[in-house]
Amino acid sequence: MSGYVVYVDQVLAGNLCMNYIILRATGRLGRVPARTARLLAVAGAGSLYSLAMFVPGLGQLFSPPVKLLVSVLMVAGAFAPLPPRRMAACLGLFYLVSFALGGMVFGIIFFLRTGSGFGDAGTNMADTINRYFWPGLLLALLAGMCACRLVKHWLNRSSHGKAFQVPLTIELNGRRVTVNALVDTGNSLTDPLTGEPVIVVEYDLLKDAFPEAVREVWEKGGEGVALLAGLGATGWASRFRLIPFRSLGQDNGLLVGVRPEAVEICRDGRVFKAKRVVVGVYRQQLDQCSAYRALVPPVLMDAA
Repeated sequence: MSGYVVYVDQVLAGNLCMNYIILRATGRLGRVPARTARLLAVAGAGSLYSLAMFVPGLGQLFSPPVKLLVSVLMVAGAFAPLPPRRMAACLGLFYLVSFALGGMVFGIIFFLRTGSGFGDAGTNMADTINRYFWPGLLLALLAGMCACRLVKHWLNRSSHGKAFQVPLTIELNGRRVTVNALVDTGNSLTDPLTGEPVIVVEYDLLKDAFPEAVREVWEKGGEGVALLAGLGATGWASRFRLIPFRSLGQDNGLLVGVRPEAVEICRDGRVFKAKRVVVGVYRQQLDQCSAYRALVPPVLMDAA
């Protein structure tokens, strides 16, 4: 009687990794911000569910209706609350990414496999997957990342940036500032405390809206934690946030954000009011030609 050994730790680790990647890609494609800890928790729950396939008598847990229910629960656990249409779109993206990644992984696994026959098909297939799973997953991720970068580069070149620019109005301390903003597909910044999306705006546009005490601290210099500490001594302390970023010309940077009274985005002649948003204040120039002076995350445009 032939058989094969199943290592529980490898099953859990493999499914945890796959589930997290699928959920992260779903959030990116659906432009839905999600915290890493939340995605890891949902991915872990999904990996525990996968263990049931090795327990005798639990085959009914892998019927199509139950699989659909588990998928809905995973998407809801990762991204809820969302409007029904957004949730349905995320579920569709979840399956799209799952099938695409799964197909790439299995394709690469059997490409890497050597030998001509299967003999005992079930045993040899399981052994092949067990042997080449991690190389197949890593190569599939590498291929997926390269494809995403190529598509993003092509879209950016074909649009020339203009098609993604919108008028943006920020109300801060009773003042209204209107600026031309670029809808930046690379801007996925969120407030680490609340998960709210971040609009990046040049400091020179906003400085007149700040009280004099806030401007003095800002113009003395300093970045990140040091700047936030100085701003904490002003009456606006509760409105400031510290936002980590890995773009805007540097890695592992810290951007100070502020809560505005209101943010309005104009699109196709209609004005959309963005709720629960943070304005990240950037000390330098975003575009050398000043074609735009703010960056809007795509997630805000979905509701516009």
